[in-house]
Amino acid sequence: MSRDYQQWVRAYQDQAWSLARYLLKDASEAEDATQEAFIKLWQHREDIDPERIKPWLMKVTRNTCLDRLRRRKPETELTEVHLTEEHGPQAGAEQGELGRWLQTAIAGLKEPYRSLVVLRDIQQHSYDEVAGATELSLAQVKVYLHRARKQLRERLAEVRP
Repeated sequence: MSRDYQQWVRAYQDQAWSLARYLLKDASEAEDATQEAFIKLWQHREDIDPERIKPWLMKVTRNTCLDRLRRRKPETELTEVHLTEEHGPQAGAEQGELGRWLQTAIAGLKEPYRSLVVLRDIQQHSYDEVAGATELSLAQVKVYLHRARKQLRERLAEVRP
């Protein structure tokens, strides 16, 4: 295995899995989707500009997840998602509850809003990287992010005392 590829896996596996976890709402399916994305990276490693590996991988991970979602049998959408398996002892009850509300609100967003919030606001990718990963223009990314954040504010305002 090439040294570059190993470095890419170490550098980006957590971000790719996190994106897949948010989109698929299932840890084991997220692992499978992430593995698929890295297999595609291995297959195309010679064709990709090393400067563009990260956006390319996020785009492939997102597309892999969307394909998996399309193949799923129609079912009732889960309203709550548990993105972390455990909470640290310092996590206060209020912060934990707010985090769960926020996770639920993000999970309730439609595509591409959910992907945009995860890539930009949670994973802190640049607007250009988000545009590349989602195949949207920079203007579309900004407009859709504005709409997604507005929806999140409205949903969180409903649960705020």
